[in-house]
Amino acid sequence: MTAKAHRNEPTTILHTPGQLLANIPGILGFYPSESIVFACMFNEGEETTLTLGPVMRLDIGDIRLLPDVAKAMDSFKPTLIFAFIISKALPPHVLDDTLDQLYESAERGTINITGCWYTKEIISSEPYMLCFGPEPEALEADDHGISEWEYGRISPITSAVATKRMLQEGQLPELSRFEAYALFEQKNPHLSAARLKKMKKEAYELAETIEHKINADDSGQHFLTSLDVFTHALEFVKANYFDASSGAENFDELLKETDILHTAATYMSKSFLRDAILHLCVDFPRESALLLRATACTFNGELRSNALSLYALSVIAMGLAMKAAPALEVSIQTTPRHNLSNLLREGLFNGQSTKLIDACLRGNQQLRDYHVPASVTEVNDESKPQS
Repeated sequence: MTAKAHRNEPTTILHTPGQLLANIPGILGFYPSESIVFACMFNEGEETTLTLGPVMRLDIGDIRLLPDVAKAMDSFKPTLIFAFIISKALPPHVLDDTLDQLYESAERGTINITGCWYTKEIISSEPYMLCFGPEPEALEADDHGISEWEYGRISPITSAVATKRMLQEGQLPELSRFEAYALFEQKNPHLSAARLKKMKKEAYELAETIEHKINADDSGQHFLTSLDVFTHALEFVKANYFDASSGAENFDELLKETDILHTAATYMSKSFLRDAILHLCVDFPRESALLLRATACTFNGELRSNALSLYALSVIAMGLAMKAAPALEVSIQTTPRHNLSNLLREGLFNGQSTKLIDACLRGNQQLRDYHVPASVTEVNDESKPQS
């Protein structure tokens, strides 16, 4: 039995549980510990080939939530589900009890667990072992035989396709779930509360002025100027806060740049301006992600949620959807009814990252078409240098 991992990239064949385990940090964006991880698998017409779909994680102490997890996974209608218990803190009797509950849930049909494996932690070469299922005759039909499905060692993490994708963008899985969320819980240490309050007020007032000018301008020039301002901000970030040789980000220095943060705050103060520059987050995803994270770590309230939602869209555009999930959760904690964050989270949960970007860009294009006459757009297109 083999599994194919689809992430809008060339197909990768995962032959063993050890290879699947190696991909989990890259899929989640962090190294899960004291967790139960469920991987949904889908049949694509080939009897021995399955496609890896959504991956879900549950705190090992929250086994009581198993029916809710089962309900969520059932909505995907997976062919089968693999479960992985990751723990080095559970006493043996508690681990046995957890296994019993998973097995009973599988037997009752509450959750279609075909196989369950245990490992202490997800690191390269860490041993894993099969706890229950699949049947030996099913494993013997696989090219790798029963041995690597019953027990084995986790494949190199850095060679896993999910990790490679992160490495290509200068990223690594966070060491824990806590650290994945902590990326967005930092506070800007360079600005006092009084200064932040003043900046936020000024940004909102400027945003109102920009929106008013755009709505009163039939020529579309104010709208285009507003796009140019944010584009220049992203170009400034690219030129000054990315290392030219390594591409490494300089996030801490960006937190000191009050002028650029004020510009970003202006565009995140109103949903109208946020939606107007949405396409730039797809066109310049790395620069947008860095600037918007700095903005989210500087300001609070709906402004922060707007920045986090567009940060999420930026990293999705980079192929790093695993980085989007914590940002969207933090955004919704900040502003529970934040529409864009809730919509993005729902789409991400359903594995629709490509469709998410397409839908957001369609809405953005409609907004631009409404405010900029076609004749102006055509003139601008003709003035651009031809590649």
